[in-house]
Amino acid sequence: MTLDEVLSRRVAVWGLGAEGSAVVALARSRGVEPLLIDDHPERLATQGAAPGPARPVLLPSDVPWSEVDVVVRAPGVSRYRPELAAAEAAGVVVTTAMALWLEDYADAPVLAVTGTKGKSTTAALAAAVLRGDGLEVELIGNIGVPVLDTYGKRRVDAYVVEVSSYQAVDVTCSPGVVVLTSLAPDHLDWHGGVEPYYRDKLRLVEAGPAAALAVSAGNDEAVRRTAGHPNRTLYGSEGRVRVSAEGWVEVDGAALADAGRLRVPGRHNAWNLCGAVTGALLLTGSAPSTGAVSGAVDGFEGLPSRCQTVGTRHGRTYVDDALASNPFASAASIETFAGRPLTVIVGGADRGVDPGPLVAALAVHQPPASVVVLGPGADRLVAVLTDAGVPGAFRVADGVAAAVHLAAGSTPEGGVVLFSPGAPTPEGGGGYRERSRQFTEAAGLTPPGS
Repeated sequence: MTLDEVLSRRVAVWGLGAEGSAVVALARSRGVEPLLIDDHPERLATQGAAPGPARPVLLPSDVPWSEVDVVVRAPGVSRYRPELAAAEAAGVVVTTAMALWLEDYADAPVLAVTGTKGKSTTAALAAAVLRGDGLEVELIGNIGVPVLDTYGKRRVDAYVVEVSSYQAVDVTCSPGVVVLTSLAPDHLDWHGGVEPYYRDKLRLVEAGPAAALAVSAGNDEAVRRTAGHPNRTLYGSEGRVRVSAEGWVEVDGAALADAGRLRVPGRHNAWNLCGAVTGALLLTGSAPSTGAVSGAVDGFEGLPSRCQTVGTRHGRTYVDDALASNPFASAASIETFAGRPLTVIVGGADRGVDPGPLVAALAVHQPPASVVVLGPGADRLVAVLTDAGVPGAFRVADGVAAAVHLAAGSTPEGGVVLFSPGAPTPEGGGGYRERSRQFTEAAGLTPPGS
């Protein structure tokens, strides 16, 4: 279904944050006044999707689905809400802005990036690589720019689109190129379990027609679940685009750039660079130039809250990884600081995800890491670490600022204080950006770019 088809029908928009507001604004620009739905209509007075005088914002429970043909849901609205099941039972089509955009731009050069972690870094690097070779590129999607912002503009040479599992679940048309960075359990409450999460994530690849697919060879789950794909290219630890033993990114054996020059640390980020290069190769049909890849490496300062060094104070390096919302992501960041004294601040909302990767990473870290645990559920995580025989000291803190104070006291000069929660922000915690701010301020530092 295309945007024009949606706007020719009785349309509702559910969820009036950034993406939902963009849908409403675009509909209104075309003379269509959609039905507005939100779980918290009282918070919408200052937003672009604020109701007009004739159409108040409805609670989901108050929507007359018999009067709606299509509902465009925002990514944060779970596809598995009972109200959406009721809508479909009434014959309503459920879609998202991303699904509409992919249909409308099916003939455009689109490089989509998805995965449990590494999406934003890979997408940003891919856009930089393509620009380095002279292409005009739009970087859009889950990275912060709604895809609908492209409507009404002239087409560009390439679109790099970050796609979350929330957006992928309703996709009906696969883009020409997909990069899959990783698969690990996440967002299980939204999707209803790990198998639905993987299924929904891979919908971007499997909707068809079969895309050119790049998969990180370093992620066993992603490799296993895409084994039957006819157009798969592996990258990272092996494949056409790989990191050599000397640390260079190579394409078919030809060195392009020194991955060690990346200002974001870790093997996983070197693999993200390989994913960006592979995506560019598949999109254009040829390997990017050495200058384009080297320029992307040198110009990339990292993204906020993604294993980003925010500064050094009293000889300790402070690293903000607040967006690491599952144990898999935190394990990758902990591995990055092997051989250095380390204190890790972990903990958040308990979404039923196995902490095994986090436990395993802490168990092998040398020297043994200190761990400061945030609630809720702090005592349970400490018990898991203790039962697993993880060496090091475990302490519980009431809030991010208190955790930073404890971490500073247990980290020697030359060591690292890493805030990598391995869990989502608890309800009422303000989101990862707020916790990043608290972490940086408690360390007595200024966020990069401020």
